[in-house]
Amino acid sequence: MDNRNVAALRAAHDAFSLRDTARSAQVTAPDLHFVDHGRGATLSSPAEFQGWLEGLLAMSSDMTLVDQQYIAAGDWVTARFRAIGIQDRPMPPFPASGMPYSLDVCEVWRFGPDGKAVEGHNYSDGLGLLVQLGHLPALA
Repeated sequence: MDNRNVAALRAAHDAFSLRDTARSAQVTAPDLHFVDHGRGATLSSPAEFQGWLEGLLAMSSDMTLVDQQYIAAGDWVTARFRAIGIQDRPMPPFPASGMPYSLDVCEVWRFGPDGKAVEGHNYSDGLGLLVQLGHLPALA
């Protein structure tokens, strides 16, 4: 089942994979409330959201979203995907590792009547990412 909210979120994800963070951030409403639960960061504007996206690309110039799946439920859309790439740039305090990664991500978005995202939640495994990149040892 596809609807306009799924189409908007899919277009934003596709724009991110093309490194077009400005177009990706256009999905968000001026009064956005977005939480990156893994980092404990809360964003409250499209400009802050675009900066968050640019921060992701700052550690991996080839980050691409793959295997996207979307579920629509009224004003809500849940997206599940993987972010893949190579850490070719520093991710402070960690240096560039040159290592590939595959990060499973789940996002939950609520859209307003105008088709803009007013609320978003991002869930991913940052600890697992650091292990993949060789910055932390794998747990026994």
